[in-house]
Amino acid sequence: MAIVNSRKPKTLNELTFKHIEVIEKFEELLEQGIYGLTMSDIAAKLRVSLRTLYEIAPSKEHLITATMDRLFTHVGRQATAAMEEVESPMSKLRAYIKVGYEVVGPKIRKFHTDLNNVRGVVETLDYHRDYFIAQIEELLEEAVKHNEITDTDTHVVAIALGAVPLLLSDYFYHRENYQRELDVTLENSAHLIADLILEGLNQK
Repeated sequence: MAIVNSRKPKTLNELTFKHIEVIEKFEELLEQGIYGLTMSDIAAKLRVSLRTLYEIAPSKEHLITATMDRLFTHVGRQATAAMEEVESPMSKLRAYIKVGYEVVGPKIRKFHTDLNNVRGVVETLDYHRDYFIAQIEELLEEAVKHNEITDTDTHVVAIALGAVPLLLSDYFYHRENYQRELDVTLENSAHLIADLILEGLNQK
């Protein structure tokens, strides 16, 4: 008999240690690709019971979006923590981008490619991308106030900085030979462009 669960996905506070372990394994599975897998297939790959999965989320869609949300929220906290001991707004921005770029490009491209038809995935990705850009804009505005960079349209610059990893990821994804010819990583390429943009804003 199929297990039917109409409950809402658990919040982080409701998750047990076992549930968190399952979600962490599912994060790895997401990056490998789960196209076409059912909840039963996922349970088998994770070596857990189907009931355990339904304890975490009532459907495959909820499981995917809840896991992605947890992943990006965790990265966001890491990025925020990286700024704690830094005083200069521009140094904070560089620290924030450094952590953010580790995930925002490659993972978002992978999820967009494999999961764009899953309900809620695009909305989840857009939410975290917009948050990333908003935080960059706030830091740019602080840098302007502290005369670290010239007065500029911080919103436009923030969009550019936030979009760099995804744009490069899209280019590399469709042109695998390009990356091999340059012998560079997507992350390093993103930082190169970000540095060019930020250096151009330096107060003289």
